[in-house]
Amino acid sequence: MRLVHESEAAATEAARADPTGNAIVNGPAPSAPRARPKSASGLLTGAAGVIAALGSAFLLRDWAQAGTLKTLAVLGTTAGVMIGVDLLVYRVQRNAGREMTREPKRGLDLIRIGQKLVGFWLTIGIIATLYALIPEYQNAFYAPFKEAALLLLPAVLVASPFYIAYVDRRQNDPVDAYVQLVMLLGGSRPLDWRPLQTHARGWLVKAFFTPLMFVFLHNDLATLWPSQAIAQLDFEHIFQRLYDLFYLLDVLLAAIAYTLTLRVLDNHVRSVEPTIGGWIICVICYRPLVDAQAPYIQYELDNLYWGNVFSPYPLLYVLWGSAILLLVFIYVWSTAAFGLRFSNLTHRGIITAGPYRWVKHPAYMAKNLSWWMISVPFIAGGSWLLAIQSCLMLGAVNLIYYLRAKTEERHLAADPVYRDYQDYIARHGLFARVFGPPAEAAPRMADG
Repeated sequence: MRLVHESEAAATEAARADPTGNAIVNGPAPSAPRARPKSASGLLTGAAGVIAALGSAFLLRDWAQAGTLKTLAVLGTTAGVMIGVDLLVYRVQRNAGREMTREPKRGLDLIRIGQKLVGFWLTIGIIATLYALIPEYQNAFYAPFKEAALLLLPAVLVASPFYIAYVDRRQNDPVDAYVQLVMLLGGSRPLDWRPLQTHARGWLVKAFFTPLMFVFLHNDLATLWPSQAIAQLDFEHIFQRLYDLFYLLDVLLAAIAYTLTLRVLDNHVRSVEPTIGGWIICVICYRPLVDAQAPYIQYELDNLYWGNVFSPYPLLYVLWGSAILLLVFIYVWSTAAFGLRFSNLTHRGIITAGPYRWVKHPAYMAKNLSWWMISVPFIAGGSWLLAIQSCLMLGAVNLIYYLRAKTEERHLAADPVYRDYQDYIARHGLFARVFGPPAEAAPRMADG
């Protein structure tokens, strides 16, 4: 029989044995954490990144250099500020999650450091080979990313030995996935394959999303820099400028986080979505797969957008547009709340601050609601049949994001911190405040 602590016994009835030898606990389930679990990233990191991004983009707009170099300069400035906040304000170098000490634990092991260098550059080489072989990456769309990668290559060549040596001397377990990869090539199979699996999946995530985020940012900046300040202070121009700026900030913060997965900053990958279904439901929302499913899920069939519908009603036009901007702001705020830890398909620390203190998936909620408000599929611009079709198609998109949310929850729930966070949201989140917390759990079977 499970022993019940005296403090719990005061709040529950005595357990009674059933014929199977187990016990039925007639009291409520153990109470969820009253305090919200601490967030892995502080809000100041994202806020400082947004300020640095806006400031550097403004200061560099007239810099007479290629767009790729200017984009890298904005990213570098923003990343430097965010790293500074993490190190100086939040002291991430003291986090136990890094699984390394602040002071060296061992001397230089040149052989192991050499193995890690070989493993690191072998990984880079495999990814470069995939880029060369997959036709999608021959598209001119990815040219800015290729230029940026070649510009950064010398710096990575110089920095990588020093970084690897620094980490190796401080790691709790210096035989990491890079070492295991080289040992595997030498014929030595690892006893535990999980580090290599996480390594491979984590780099695939980085390889897929980093080019997209960089190119999106490069193109958004290329559109922003030649444009003048808002020439007219009417709501239409203000809306469009803010809408574009919010999404620019989103891909900028994402590009930094996908690029920087560093143990010294405690933003390294802990785990990666292990199922094929979880990967598919995520990557179909991005190029090139989003182009493949687009013909089947079209919810803008009549091309009737909110501006066309509400422009004859100035007050409603401003209110509706402001609501859209608020939703997009929440979406970007959600990205900023991750700081240097944003990434699809990976666990890099549990985020509980910002909009995540109220709901588990604020970005998905805000984005999907904004699509309803932008495309207004429920208004019959052509026919009611077309409106019904549009609503069903947008509902299908919402279903995809619902499934993404559920796969993420299943993946992250392996971490007890996330389970505590789920319990906290269930009792103290936005929906619990509006509709009340969930009913107490039914009687539970205790272990025999």
